[in-house]
Amino acid sequence: MTARRKIRMRIPIMGANPLWLALWFLAGGWFLASCQSMVAPTSHLNQETISLDDLLKRLIVKQSGLTDLKSFVYTTIEKKDQKRSFRQALIVRDSDSLRIETLSVLGQPLGVYIFNGKNSKGRRSILYDPRRNRVLLGEEVHRALMQTLGMDLDLGEYISVFYGKIPRLEFLKMTGGALSKEEAVYWLTGVDPANKSRMEIEIDAYTLFPNQITSILKNGKTMRVKWQDYREIKGRDFPHQIIIEFPSQGERLTLVYSDPVINAGISDDTFQLSPNPVSLSQN
Repeated sequence: MTARRKIRMRIPIMGANPLWLALWFLAGGWFLASCQSMVAPTSHLNQETISLDDLLKRLIVKQSGLTDLKSFVYTTIEKKDQKRSFRQALIVRDSDSLRIETLSVLGQPLGVYIFNGKNSKGRRSILYDPRRNRVLLGEEVHRALMQTLGMDLDLGEYISVFYGKIPRLEFLKMTGGALSKEEAVYWLTGVDPANKSRMEIEIDAYTLFPNQITSILKNGKTMRVKWQDYREIKGRDFPHQIIIEFPSQGERLTLVYSDPVINAGISDDTFQLSPNPVSLSQN
C-alpha cells in the first residue's frame, strides 16, 4: 500500500485502499469533508509522515494565545417543535470563567448567568433574575437553564467551545487519524480518560483550525460542535458562528457573534455577582 501522507499507526490517506475505507467506516471515524478553498500548504503537509502526538502538539499550540473574549451574540435555540432567538452578551476568560447576559430590546439585562470555576462547588454556577431580584445557585441553576434552553447542556463544561477551541484537547488520548485524499482535512479520533467519552475531530489541514467535533458521551448521547465563518481578529482567525447540536434529540444551539473582541483583559469582578455587576452591555 502506498500513500503520500501517513499519521502514526500507519493510517494512510482516505481513498488509498477500499479495504481500509471499509474498516474506517465501521470504526465510526468518517466525517464528510466540507469544501475548502485551497491555499499554500503549511509545513506539516510537506512531511511524508506525521505522528498523532506531533499533530496534537501543533493543535494545542494553534489554540494557545487566546485568553479572553467578549462579544454580543445572536442566539437561536431550535428543537423539533419550536425555535426561539435571543440577543445576548457573552464574556469568556480562560477555560473556567463564563458570563452570559440575555438582553432586552433596549440592551438591559433580563437575566445573568455566571460560571466561575474558581468558586466553591456550590457557587460555581449562578443565575440572577434582575426583574425579581432573585439569585439561583447550584442545582437550581441547572433546572432553570433546562427550562430556558430546552436542552441539557452544561455550559461551564464547554467554555472553550465558545472561542473556537476543542474542549480538553490537551488531555485527549489520540487513537487514530487520517488525511483526506484531497489533503484538505484531517480526521482524528480520541478518548478523554477523565469521562471516557470518545471524540471525532475534523481539522482544516491548511489552517489547523477545527471545523467540527462529535463527542460520544459515556451515556451514549452524541453532541456535535461546528465552528464556521472564520474571520481575522488581531491577526488570528476566529469563528463568528458556532453550532452546538444533539442530533438524536433534534436540538440545536446557534451563536452568531457581532464585533467580538479578544484578549482585551477581563477582571475577576466580571465573574462575581455584585450590586453593580460589570456588564458587557455597560462597557
